[in-house]
Amino acid sequence: MGKIVAFEKWLTRILEWILAATFFGFFLLIIILVILRYVFNTTIIGTNEGIVIAFIFTTAIGGAVAISRREHIAITFFVDKLPDHIRTGIDILGLAMVALINAVMVWQSIYWIGRTGGFMMPAMQMPQWVAQISIPIGCSLAIVYCLLKIAILASGKATRALQPMAESQKEI
Repeated sequence: MGKIVAFEKWLTRILEWILAATFFGFFLLIIILVILRYVFNTTIIGTNEGIVIAFIFTTAIGGAVAISRREHIAITFFVDKLPDHIRTGIDILGLAMVALINAVMVWQSIYWIGRTGGFMMPAMQMPQWVAQISIPIGCSLAIVYCLLKIAILASGKATRALQPMAESQKEI
C-alpha cells in the first residue's frame, strides 16, 4: 500500500509543478503582451489563443489534482456522523461514481475530438484537437486518482486518504 501512496504523491507533485510552471508562464507572457501593446503598439499573434489553451489544460489537470487532495466540493455533514465502515463504503461508492462519470467523458470526448478536432484554430492555425485533448487527459487523471483513493480506502488506511491535504499535513 505504501507504493500506491508514494505513487500518488509523486504524480501529484509532478502535476503541481507543471501547473505552477504554466501559471508562471501565463504571468510572464501577459506582462510581455501588456508591454508590447502599450509601449510598442504591437503584439505576438496567437498568444491570446495559446493562453486560453494552456488555461484549459491547467483547469483539466487541476481538477484531477483536487481529487487527490480531497479538495473538491462536498457536503459531508450527514456522512461524517456515520460509523467509519459505512462512511468508507460511501466514500468508495462516491469515488467510483466520479471515476465512472470521468470514464464516460473520456469516451465521449474521443468521439467529439474525432469529429471536430481537425478544424483549425483561427490565430494559431493548429488543429482544435490540441485544445480538446485536455478533456480526456484531465478525466483520465481523475480516474487514476479515484482508483488510487479507492485502493487506499479499501486497504483500511482511510484516515489519511479522506482528509484534505491541509488537515493531513497538520498531523505530520
